[in-house]
Amino acid sequence: MPKKRRQARIPTPAWERPRGAIGSRILGRGGQFYGAVAIAMLIAVALGIIGYAFLSDYIEKQRRPGSTAIQVEEKNFRLDYFSNRLKMYVGQSGGQGTDPSQQITALTSVSAQIIGEEIVRRFADEMKVSVSDEELKSALATRLGITADDKNFDVVFQQELERSRLTEKDYRDMVRASLLADKVRAELSAKIPKTAESVRYRQILVSAQDAAQQIRDQLAGGADFAALAKEKSLDTETKDSGGDAGWTPRGALDLQRQRDVVPGAAAGDQPQVLRDHADPAAEQ
Repeated sequence: MPKKRRQARIPTPAWERPRGAIGSRILGRGGQFYGAVAIAMLIAVALGIIGYAFLSDYIEKQRRPGSTAIQVEEKNFRLDYFSNRLKMYVGQSGGQGTDPSQQITALTSVSAQIIGEEIVRRFADEMKVSVSDEELKSALATRLGITADDKNFDVVFQQELERSRLTEKDYRDMVRASLLADKVRAELSAKIPKTAESVRYRQILVSAQDAAQQIRDQLAGGADFAALAKEKSLDTETKDSGGDAGWTPRGALDLQRQRDVVPGAAAGDQPQVLRDHADPAAEQ
């Protein structure tokens, strides 16, 4: 009896095989690839959340009353202090206006005041200028509209602190800085001599050396200095006055002119051609 032949099985092509949920390949990529992508996306989202948290925390810190508004070298002035000083300035200036330029002016002025006060403190230390407790109390009393020996001084002062929202130390430092500024200014003024050797000179400012030499030749030939100054000088401040620069303390001129404007030079002396630092030539 003949044996039956076994039917051969033709393998199913890969593209026709049924795909299972596990271990299948999607668009030619395995599950490991998509798992890695998912993990990378989760990491990116986590970093984004952390970064946002740090940014939000930074912005929140900048808005906090204790954050720095102004810094002068190592000295920091807090945002709440600056805000209270700004309110004081606006109140003393008649209240907040609607003009944006006034608001910008207020911000600029208060910033300049605070910076100026700190500079004065440092400069006063170098000059060994100080303010006594009696002087400070007298200035505080004047600011409060009372006298230093008023029995209600402490009560009125506390009311002012509540109104200004400044600490007692900050308020005293502010007033002390004003007194120091007056003392420093007075001491510097006292050191300025009441009289000083001065020179009076005329000038014709031109743009080139050869032009200055031509003017000098004209003057040597008898031309009028004032007329030439009005005609040819580039200095708008002196040309209409015939080149007269007026009296200038010796030392206020730059070194070159200080050497060239000779002490004892008499009227009628021949003018000199000088070099100006801005590079024009000047006939003097």
